[in-house]
Amino acid sequence: MKAFMHRPINTTRNVRSGLAMTELVVAAGLLITALSLLATLSFRSGKLWQDSQHYKLAADELTNQLERLTLLDEATLDEALGNLDVTPAIKATLSDAKLSGSKIVDEFGPRIVLEINWDRAGKPEPLRLVGWLNKLSEEAP
Repeated sequence: MKAFMHRPINTTRNVRSGLAMTELVVAAGLLITALSLLATLSFRSGKLWQDSQHYKLAADELTNQLERLTLLDEATLDEALGNLDVTPAIKATLSDAKLSGSKIVDEFGPRIVLEINWDRAGKPEPLRLVGWLNKLSEEAP
C-alpha cells in the first residue's frame, strides 16, 4: 500500500477568510455608529431650528404688542396692560404662551415692560421687551 500523502492544508486561505470577516464586522460597527450619530445630530438641529423659530415668533409678538401700546394715551394704556393676551396665531404655535406687561415710571422716564413666556426646554427666563413712552414736546424740531 502506498502511503497516503497528506496534502498540506491551505492555512493562508483560512486566515484570510477570518481577517475578511473581522474587517466586515468592524466596518459594520463603524457604519452603525456613524448613522446613529448622524440621526442624533439631525434630530437636535431640527429641534434647534424649531426653538429659534418660536423665539422669533415670540419676539415679533412682543414688538407688535409694544408698538400698539406705545400709541395709546395714559388712560387707555393702563386698561390695555391689564387686558393683555397673545394673538390666536401665537396661541396655536407656542404652547401655553402667556403675555404680561407693566408700566414703570422712574428717573429714566415712563416705559412699558412686556414679557412673554411659553413652555420650552430648560425653563429659561421669559423674553422681555422695553419701550419708552417719551412724549415729544411741541418745541422739538
